[in-house]
Amino acid sequence: MSYDDIIAKIKSDLTGNTDKDKAYLIKQFKIHNSKEIHLELGRLLWDLMSDEEQNAYKKAVIQDIPVDEFIKSVYSYLNYGDFETALKELEDFMEILPFKFREDPQFDYFYFNNPLEEKLFRKYFKTPKQMKVIPFGDEYPRVFYLYGVVLMNLSEFDRAESALKKALSYNPVSGEILSTLSALYDGNYDLNNLKKTTVEILKFSYDPREIAKAYRDLGYCYYENKKCNISKALYEQSLNYENHPRAQIELQLINSYLHIDETDIKKVLNDENIPTNINDDILEISMFLALDFEKKNLLNQSLYFYGVLYNLTHDEEVLTKINDLKHRL
Repeated sequence: MSYDDIIAKIKSDLTGNTDKDKAYLIKQFKIHNSKEIHLELGRLLWDLMSDEEQNAYKKAVIQDIPVDEFIKSVYSYLNYGDFETALKELEDFMEILPFKFREDPQFDYFYFNNPLEEKLFRKYFKTPKQMKVIPFGDEYPRVFYLYGVVLMNLSEFDRAESALKKALSYNPVSGEILSTLSALYDGNYDLNNLKKTTVEILKFSYDPREIAKAYRDLGYCYYENKKCNISKALYEQSLNYENHPRAQIELQLINSYLHIDETDIKKVLNDENIPTNINDDILEISMFLALDFEKKNLLNQSLYFYGVLYNLTHDEEVLTKINDLKHRL
């Protein structure tokens, strides 16, 4: 029998008695091995379930899904711009699955993407309780980040800010979370919080694009406050990390009608206590990790941190080291 014939037969055998039909459909799962038939049986069984049974089923399914797999599924909705479905999936997940690492009287929980972030955190932050690092892969705090991203795209800005701040509480040195918060403040014309957030990005980010965006955002803040010489210096500084069209356009605008003389970028920014170099701690920690992993013959990990260094400094000696390690792999 064809798929259509089998499904038609199953449907015709349904009696309208919920309990009998459930038992019948469950029996059909054992009789048929086809994945497509199982999917249709699942849909038919779902329609027969009460709200309580559906919630219990969802809870059982979600608890069996590793969080990294769940996060991938949410990203698939984001990639297609299906924010409504992403929101529903996230809210179901957050409602049904008890969060493993909530506030605890004894521990403060944190999650880091790599050892560089953890070392930066330990250097700059103190925790009143005992610090516990969530194991890599148990990315439950990332759910809050994705929740904030989805809410932003649905113009739920207050809720988005709350979710992103929750995500940031688990990783205060995350350039990704800070950059998303800055985009939220930029969109809401919240210049005060935008400026504060970009300063944090310049302190902790090791991604040139995030750093460039932070300088551009600061340039925008100073431009709006009519401090155009500082704004110009910031846009020019951003070009050291990313040749972005926005910076070029803003510089053309400033130069076209304000006729500001050429400025010493470092002096202008230093006078405002704005850093013009990468945080030395990021460079030192990255070098330490690169050398340490190389010594342990963990070459992929070593390459990652040499890559961080090269992207930030364009040091030819670091590039030579990268090429040497690649040949050794």
